[in-house]
Amino acid sequence: MAWSMHLRRIVWVVVMVITYTAATPLTPSSSSTPPPPTSPGTPPPVPPHIIFMVADDLGWNDVSWHNPQVLMPHLESLARDGIILEQSYVQPICTPTRSALLSGRYPFTIGRQNSILQHAEPVGLDLQLKLLPQALKDVGYQTHAVGKWHLGFCSWDYTPTMRGFDTFYGYYTGSEDYNTHHRSHVFESCNTSNVDHCSDLDDAPGGKKEWLDLRNNKTPDRSQDGVYSTYMFASYIEDLLRTRNPEDPMFLYVPFQSVHAPLMVPEKYTEPFVHIKNSYRRTYLGMVSAMDEAVGRVVEALKITGHYDNSVIIFTTDNGGQTIHGANNWPLRGRKGTLWEGGTRGVAFIHSPILPNPGTISHQLVHVTDWYKTLVGLAKGEAPEDIDGVDQWSSFVDSAPPPRTHMIYNIDNTTQFKAAVRIGKYKLLVGFPGKGEWTPPPELRLNTVDAPLGQPNESPPSRHPGQGPVLPQVLLPTETEDPKDGQLEKDYDVLSSSDSVRRKGVKSSLEDRALNYHQANSSSKIRKSSHRHLISTKRTDAGPFVFISTVPKSRASSSLSVDIDADIDAADILSLQDNKGKHIESAQSNGRDTKDAREGEGVVKRKTISDNVWTQELDVAIQELLLQITKKNDAKIRLYNVEEDPEERVDLVSVHMEVVKKLLQYLVEELPRYVPAHTLPEVPEANPDNFDGVWSPGWC
Repeated sequence: MAWSMHLRRIVWVVVMVITYTAATPLTPSSSSTPPPPTSPGTPPPVPPHIIFMVADDLGWNDVSWHNPQVLMPHLESLARDGIILEQSYVQPICTPTRSALLSGRYPFTIGRQNSILQHAEPVGLDLQLKLLPQALKDVGYQTHAVGKWHLGFCSWDYTPTMRGFDTFYGYYTGSEDYNTHHRSHVFESCNTSNVDHCSDLDDAPGGKKEWLDLRNNKTPDRSQDGVYSTYMFASYIEDLLRTRNPEDPMFLYVPFQSVHAPLMVPEKYTEPFVHIKNSYRRTYLGMVSAMDEAVGRVVEALKITGHYDNSVIIFTTDNGGQTIHGANNWPLRGRKGTLWEGGTRGVAFIHSPILPNPGTISHQLVHVTDWYKTLVGLAKGEAPEDIDGVDQWSSFVDSAPPPRTHMIYNIDNTTQFKAAVRIGKYKLLVGFPGKGEWTPPPELRLNTVDAPLGQPNESPPSRHPGQGPVLPQVLLPTETEDPKDGQLEKDYDVLSSSDSVRRKGVKSSLEDRALNYHQANSSSKIRKSSHRHLISTKRTDAGPFVFISTVPKSRASSSLSVDIDADIDAADILSLQDNKGKHIESAQSNGRDTKDAREGEGVVKRKTISDNVWTQELDVAIQELLLQITKKNDAKIRLYNVEEDPEERVDLVSVHMEVVKKLLQYLVEELPRYVPAHTLPEVPEANPDNFDGVWSPGWC
């Protein structure tokens, strides 16, 4: 049975490869010549074509190099033959990430840190910013955007062809139907404080209307009704590449609609996942495979038209996966919209024929703002001096020390203060970071409480029969905030309260980890630099970061010279576990969801170690810093060593007070740059009925 399922999946992959290849009748370009070889660490002599692909809501565990159950042969081939980035960070949600990518600025410095841009919100990405395509046009690049925009469209000035792109084919809003290309909305009752309510097509309440959101440059395109968007965008790119001269440098920005809700995909893509009982997960993984097929078509078109040999392809997600819509970030904590690693550590890789070190897995720190300066440097252009990103190219391809060792995850004081910062291996969370669950994927083989520990229940066959561990499905406490008093309380909910899921308990232990996160079998080419420089806050030199105490000397600690990279190893974690008296707890809950998608899955509830430290328990210097930052004396803080503990299970606040102080001082230094979030109420003037039934600019 297991082997037959395995064979069926192999046949499916082969059929998909043949299908997309046959459907791409491109002819080779006569001008295709490989670029001259380059020295390591230096940009190529001829500016390369830059292809930047963004997946929407793709989770950490939704790629085949982290999860062998995922079928993405084209993306995996590109990743394995390139540089896989295992510490590449994005913002927790869509619009902030896209703002950071195209501006090179932390969203909290440009008013885009709070949430997404709503479809009827009369604002967009600050027009004073010089965006990445504009900087590339300055050095002769032709620029094209294909896919999702989501950076504002109330005025034509905010739209792609006015922000540096020569052409645009795609949609302006945050999500829409994959086949009709219509975006629904309820203007009478949309609550802009509720992102899910206003941003997901299938969540709109009764009385909704739907309008077209698809344009070829500025012209609405009504000809694609019934064409799945992933096919549509791939076909458009194939046509684009046929008609251009590969000698002219190109920036091709491809922000896919996939794999954002609504969950929609042709049935053939879900067939390899019939063993997965969760219908959301089945459909989602099918969407991932369909996106992979589109990527394969684009890469094949690059090769046939003469663009590939001098190209650099970057692939990234825009935020962590949304677990309530089928995505998964296991074993990381949290999901889309949170400051946990599961919301911010994104899957990413670089692929290029001009790389001197293909087959590398990089663990250096990368932030989404870095792509601006890195890509403009490759193009031999000049990036604005005030951006937050750094040029990572030399450290990617050579032995140069990584230029980034600290970063801001986000700072947001719109409704209540919440922030996360990192220096070296340490991450500090201040305030409520969002729900902090660990959500195992439904496709894991489970150990149930009804079977002896170590004996699998009736579980789906592994993709590789006879290989890999039997994995426990683990549920750990999440946290929800009581709006009355701001206190945090434990909430054992595997996905979210809206799922109303009750699952069968399973046994597990701390030693029975489901995934070897540190890639024990990683390539020997992994380069782990011992250099630990810190970038300057001025963003223009790579000198050491200087911390300045902002509390009175009489209150400040006598010394702040602690090594921020002091080793925390397994012994520290076990010691903390013993001292705190915490242990893993299992629990069983009975009940069954009405949907077949939810049946037969198990959970275990675990407690984290020392995950409950409040300001009142800390020394005076830290209390002063927190009061200065949050204007409150009851903020909760957490400290994690995310190199040794990327799952954020062991809170180190009580162990490393000096590290906490340094991270808080870093946060204090950045606060003067904070710009309040630019959010406005939605307006009825945006109603597409005013524009012939099409989501259109012209109402701000």
